[in-house]
Amino acid sequence: MKIVVKTLEGLEDVLVKELEALQLSNIQILNRAVSCEGNWAQLYKCNYCLRSAMRVLVPIKHDVLHSQEDLYTIGRSIDWSEYIPEKRTFAISGTVSGDLFPHSRFPVFRLKDAIVDQLSDEKGYRPNVDPKKPDVAIDLHINPDNEINISLDSSGKSLHLRNYKYRQYKAPLNEVLAAGIILLSGYDGSQVFQDGMCGSGTLITEALMISANIPAGKFIHRFAFQNWSNYNSEIWNTVKEIADEGIRHPQAELIGSDLNAFAVRDVKKNLQDFPFKERVSLYQRDFFKTNGHPDRLLIMNPPYDKRIETDNVDDFYRQIGDALKTFWQGSTAWIVTSNLDAMKSFGLRPSKRISLHNGGLESKLFKFDLYEGSKKSKHNND
Repeated sequence: MKIVVKTLEGLEDVLVKELEALQLSNIQILNRAVSCEGNWAQLYKCNYCLRSAMRVLVPIKHDVLHSQEDLYTIGRSIDWSEYIPEKRTFAISGTVSGDLFPHSRFPVFRLKDAIVDQLSDEKGYRPNVDPKKPDVAIDLHINPDNEINISLDSSGKSLHLRNYKYRQYKAPLNEVLAAGIILLSGYDGSQVFQDGMCGSGTLITEALMISANIPAGKFIHRFAFQNWSNYNSEIWNTVKEIADEGIRHPQAELIGSDLNAFAVRDVKKNLQDFPFKERVSLYQRDFFKTNGHPDRLLIMNPPYDKRIETDNVDDFYRQIGDALKTFWQGSTAWIVTSNLDAMKSFGLRPSKRISLHNGGLESKLFKFDLYEGSKKSKHNND
C-alpha cells in the first residue's frame, strides 16, 4: 500500500529517519512530504508514532488536468461507495496551485459535487458533508503542473494537534515543528534539556515525549482511519500496546523557564496528565539573569517582534548572544527564529543553519557550539 506523509518544509529528512525506524519501504522525499509503502499496521503506526508528520494519506487517484471540467470527470470515475458507505459523512481539504483554478476553494466544491453525484446516481444514496467531524476525510492536491492527487486522510485532524494543551500562551510553536527541531538537534534524552524562554512549553513537552519515548499520538482520542469500513481494531490495539510498552523513564532532567508567570502556569497545566512530569523543572525566571551550566542542550524560540513585540529586537537578540557566550560555555544552543535581521546582532557564529517554516513565516534554526573560553561559567543548582 502506498502511503504519503505530509510534513513541514525543512523536516523531510527527519521524517525519512522516522519512517525508516518504523520499517516502511520505498521511501522517497517529496515537497513537504515523503512517500513510502507499508501495510495496515504501519499506517496505524505512522499516525500514532511519527513526531514530524502532519497528515498520513493513502492515495487513491493520480491524473493530469487539462481543463477545469477534468476534475469533475476524474472525481466521478472513482467508486466512492468503497470509501464513503451509506449514512457516513465526509469532508475535503485542498491544496491547490497552478493556473487552472484562480480560486482555491472551487476545486474542493467541484470534487464534492462529483462525489455526491456519483453516489446519488449510481448507488442511490447522497452523503452529507460535515466539515467539523467527518467520518471520512479526503485530501485534494493539485500541483503547479496541474497534476491531481486524491487521497484518503487517515489522520483526520492535523497530527500537530497532540491534544495535550489545555492552555497556550502567545504565539505557541507548532508541535510538529518543535519535535522536528528537537530531532534535528540530535537530542536523545541523555543530556539535560533546557528552554530559557519556554512560553507555553511546546519545546519542553515535545522533549519530554522524546526522552520518555511517549508516542506522539498518545493523547489523540481518535484518528480518521478508525471510521473506515476496513478498520481493524485488533491490529490497532496491538500497535498501541507495543508502542506504549516502549515508554521509558527519562534519563536526564528537563528545565523550562519564562519571564511571564502565566506562561509557566500554562506549561504546568499542560503537563498535568503526563507520565514522568516530575522530571520537568519549571521556573519563572529572566533568561538574562539565569546562571549558565556546561554540558546542556539549550533550544529556544525567542520572540520575533512579529507576533510578540519587544522594545528593541536587535538589542534583545544581542543580549541573548552575549548571555550564551558568557555564561553557557561548554553547552550547545539551538535558536529558531523568523527575524533573520535581528540575528545579525547575535554576535555568535553558528556552526549550522537549517531553513524551516513556522506558521507561514520563513525561519531558520541556528546551532551554536559554545566552546570553553577565557571567561568562566557561573553555576548554580537549578
